[in-house]
Amino acid sequence: MNPYSIPSLLTALLACCLGLFVLLRNPRSSLSRAFALWCFLTAYWQGNWTVLFNLQDPQTADTVTRLGYSGIIFIPIAFFHFVVEFTHNAAKRTFVYLAYGVGTIFLVSTWTGDAYVAGIYSGYWGYYPKVGVLHPVYLVFLTLLLVVGLAVLVAHRRELSGQPGRVNQVTYVFISTVIYSLAGLDFLMNYGVELYPIGFIFTNIHAGIITYAIVQYRLLDIDVVIKRSLIYACLLLALLVPCYLVLIGTQMLFFGEVSAKFSLVALALFILVGFFFPKVRFRTEEAFERVLFKKHYDYRETLLRSSKEMISMVDLETVCENLVQTVVKALEIEKASLFLLEESNGSFRIKSNVGLKYEPSQQPVVTQDDPLVRTLVKRREAIIREELEMLRDGRETLEASAKMAELQAEITLPLLTKDRLIGMLNLGHREGNAMYSYEDIEVLSTLANQAAIAIDNARLYENLKQSQNIIRRADRLSSLGMLTAGLAHEIRNPLVAIRTFTQLLPERYEDKDFRDSFQSLALKEVDRICGLVTDLLSFARPSTPNVTAENINEIVDNIARILDTEAKEKDVRITLHLASDMPKIFVDKEQTKQVCMNLILNAIQSIEGGGAVEIATHLSPTNGHEQFVQIEVRDSGVGIPEKDLENIFNPFFTTKKDGNGLGLSISHQIVKEHGGHIVVESGVGRGTTFFINLPLKYVAQSGAKYRPQVHEAYSSH
Repeated sequence: MNPYSIPSLLTALLACCLGLFVLLRNPRSSLSRAFALWCFLTAYWQGNWTVLFNLQDPQTADTVTRLGYSGIIFIPIAFFHFVVEFTHNAAKRTFVYLAYGVGTIFLVSTWTGDAYVAGIYSGYWGYYPKVGVLHPVYLVFLTLLLVVGLAVLVAHRRELSGQPGRVNQVTYVFISTVIYSLAGLDFLMNYGVELYPIGFIFTNIHAGIITYAIVQYRLLDIDVVIKRSLIYACLLLALLVPCYLVLIGTQMLFFGEVSAKFSLVALALFILVGFFFPKVRFRTEEAFERVLFKKHYDYRETLLRSSKEMISMVDLETVCENLVQTVVKALEIEKASLFLLEESNGSFRIKSNVGLKYEPSQQPVVTQDDPLVRTLVKRREAIIREELEMLRDGRETLEASAKMAELQAEITLPLLTKDRLIGMLNLGHREGNAMYSYEDIEVLSTLANQAAIAIDNARLYENLKQSQNIIRRADRLSSLGMLTAGLAHEIRNPLVAIRTFTQLLPERYEDKDFRDSFQSLALKEVDRICGLVTDLLSFARPSTPNVTAENINEIVDNIARILDTEAKEKDVRITLHLASDMPKIFVDKEQTKQVCMNLILNAIQSIEGGGAVEIATHLSPTNGHEQFVQIEVRDSGVGIPEKDLENIFNPFFTTKKDGNGLGLSISHQIVKEHGGHIVVESGVGRGTTFFINLPLKYVAQSGAKYRPQVHEAYSSH
């Protein structure tokens, strides 16, 4: 095979693949078909030249030349057709049909005489077409189509406003077309200039630009991620072709001829090196690092692994401690500190440190206008104190260096997120005064970027928890408001009885039976009042998370007693069926009370005209699955429509006229935090049953290790 024909062969394959890719992605699109035609004609042109350069017979070469030109004629027409479709320019479609008609005339002239193709030349690379007197007319026609097509693209780009993606698409098509047009240099050889045809270089660049535009800007309405192998192949081709040309030129320069076998072997070696060198290089570097620089490799892997793990952390203290401790241990640093921005006052304060001892009142504070902060914001990269001292390019630099010395930091890394400096990581001397290498700083910078994201996420999570706490508190206060009237009545009744006995006591003081009855009644009623007040305060008092071993029956019984008055006022009977063998499980008592309060109160309020609420506790059947402690709340109320069942746990969804839609949402969240779930069964006119399922794996046993992770019920301020 003639080595000069190989670039044309590779170009033909690339153009054909690009055309097929676009056509198969959207075969019904007129735009895709027009672009594919342009690609296929390019492939046809280069494919014919591949054959032509390998021919020895002049007569066959003349036939192949005419076959090649039969396709070349229509390349500028296909380009113009593509531009019209791409710009949706319906007014120019008539010119497309006219252009195909003119192209047909040139096609006929190709096979009916020598006016268009007048034979062949013989160059050092092989045969090449000789053109006739009609060819200059074709060149004018080609130039006209090119100029008009580019003008249409420019006009279309000017019409676009507020569409940056579309503007980029048009720009890339324009640039790639201008580059493709440089392939017209090959026409010089048609007029006897002995110059190896290099048009394939420009068509390949054009293909690369179009491929990039497809990937980056969805050119041709193709939304697809092209595999790395395709992009790699394009890059490899772009590198191989120039290398191959240099190889051929070198052979001609030094040996006066080109060896086909040597060229093919060299090309094969180029391809092998191009494919395998990056993989071999990467694995060789990794192997050397593992064997010769094991310690260095291990610490880098530790830092990179830690940076990935931090993203999943939601506790701010954990993120900060993990960051500082990991860096200190991995790099064997003597002193380190992490400063975070306090939004309330805009200053940076220590959040975590190693090797630094400060009294609480003497902890350093870094303000927003501190030279170190200004330098970090300006540079947005790690600052090395030694470099600052060497630069001495201004007062601010010297002051920043002095601040680092005060913080005992050799390197300060900025923690940036959303273009804001939210913290800085200060690292002191390494053990043995080892220096920080460029690679150390690069890995640490990656870690700092990940840490900034993790810290920002942790703060957002804390804000979310605080919002949930406020909502939960509002829900509790709402429940207390509903109970006020009933509780007042419950307290008033025993007080009336005590007052009556007190009024009669002077008259019947000598009556021992009366005094004994009064004493017994008074103590009983006072205990009753104390019990109600204690239960009420217990429910209302702000609490912090306190997971302890609790008896679910006691919690349910306590809430049922509080709500008994509310139930009686609505002529609702509360019945308890509490299993006697219920194990204690780890729960937050106050939060569990809130769940029971919400569900039982909802059950009472759903009943109109009297009814019953049944509350039961038992262990759920296992059925081969996890077992739960189950609280069942069943009412004889109006029921919930089926269309509303999937929304009842959504915040602010309610079917009550005076409801806020928070009770069930908060209850669901609390149970979920305990590792459990709530199931509801209901139907209009047949009541509702809620099943609160709390996992039995948290059962209170000696040495139990597993406990649910719950958040504050609400804050106390």
